[in-house]
Amino acid sequence: MVGVGQQTSAAAFAGAEDLNAPRLTAASGILFMEGQGEPVELQRLKREVGLLADDVEQTGAWLAGAMEQAWEIAGGLAAYPALVDLLGERHRIIANDWQSAGLQTLVARLLRRALDLLARIDFAPAALRVDLGGERTAPAHLYSASELLDRAADLMTESATLVHDNERRWRIFRARVRELQST
Repeated sequence: MVGVGQQTSAAAFAGAEDLNAPRLTAASGILFMEGQGEPVELQRLKREVGLLADDVEQTGAWLAGAMEQAWEIAGGLAAYPALVDLLGERHRIIANDWQSAGLQTLVARLLRRALDLLARIDFAPAALRVDLGGERTAPAHLYSASELLDRAADLMTESATLVHDNERRWRIFRARVRELQST
């Protein structure tokens, strides 16, 4: 349990000793300063998470649209006997990418929800001290946000695994298409 202290220095550029655990500041890169609001490192981190949410949402939407088109095109490949034995591979590629698109969309939602939870915390040292001496909602919000961020990271790994699974399948399918184009 974190002990709640008082502001230990009137200087605005002094570290908040009770909020900066020894060695944790060096590991996390976040420093709570007396008389200041939310640490700039946290502001930057939240901004970067928001940008990442935007990026993965856009990528997921683009990829889902591309797979919709790819699905239609792949259906027409059944008319080419020389490709029929690879239609399972081609559809597996599409299915993996479509699933990856859905995961990326979900990741964006998780990241934004984590930001929503973080926005409920007043990270100013004085406000944190009041919360830690009372209801202790800040740690609960922070813990829940970290769980959402952890899950988003897990899903990004699953998404990358699905895309990686396509590499061999793409090589096989492309080699056949090149072979057919050359004859």
